Amino acid sequence: MIGVEMVEEMSGTVALGVQEMVEGRPFTAVEMTGRDLAVLHSILGDVRQIVVEVDEGIREVAAYQKLAWRVGGLTHRLLLCDVERVRAHQGLYVVGFFAERREDMDVWALEEANSEIVAEFVKYPGILAYASLELANGRWANMVLHDDPVDTSFWRQSQMHARAVETLSPRHYFNVRIHNGRLTAGIFERPSIEIHRTKYFDYSGATEWRAERELV
Repeated sequence: MIGVEMVEEMSGTVALGVQEMVEGRPFTAVEMTGRDLAVLHSILGDVRQIVVEVDEGIREVAAYQKLAWRVGGLTHRLLLCDVERVRAHQGLYVVGFFAERREDMDVWALEEANSEIVAEFVKYPGILAYASLELANGRWANMVLHDDPVDTSFWRQSQMHARAVETLSPRHYFNVRIHNGRLTAGIFERPSIEIHRTKYFDYSGATEWRAERELV
């Protein structure tokens, strides 16, 4: 809750303390980070499993080939941009995306934008994998694996990505959490995901609210 630690307002973004939750914005609770981490580890398990199947000759996957399957009625999606680098890297960087979607909005615009954004990955060789997991109540969790922290700076220059952030997100989501972190080891070593920073966006009010929590 606000008041546990000092909250600063810098350039329109609220700086949250490590244990703070903003009153009236439950999606900023630290407990949500733990839940998100569990989902991200599950998604990472999908990536690991597909790479194992490729290594064992069970499956052939071309670069940027879209994979999709269902487990328990929920959809799993994966795009492996560079399986060799995913396999070899000892500390991939992670971006995790979680959002609370507005149920009254048509999801087609989001699906179309997602397809266009994914098609652009070929322009950004630092992006090595993109995976999604369907959650309950029509929600999705997305994870990007990349091999250099500066990749995200190049990625933000994408006009397609910028359009999604500026126009689609405020219309289709109540709030968004974006985690930035890193794997503690290579994917075959059962690594943990360390969250270094989380950004929060609240679109439920008359004006957009933003916050950021530094963990490392």
